[in-house]
Amino acid sequence: MSGDRTPVAARDESMPNSPIGDQDADTTVIADKSIKCQWNGIEFSDGDGVCAEGVPYDCHYGSWMKMPGDC
Repeated sequence: MSGDRTPVAARDESMPNSPIGDQDADTTVIADKSIKCQWNGIEFSDGDGVCAEGVPYDCHYGSWMKMPGDC
């Protein structure tokens, strides 16, 4: 993901949220780009990016991936 990220509030665990993954971890990926990510009940499409408390996250196959750097 490059470009603008949607600013979002810190995760509220009482709201619907997709899991956060580790981009360096060995994980099984579900290859279905129609699966959306949620952040505090807001739905995002595969490839969308958000910025929460200065940390960038990208939506990949229904999970958020913490990205390097800050935003």
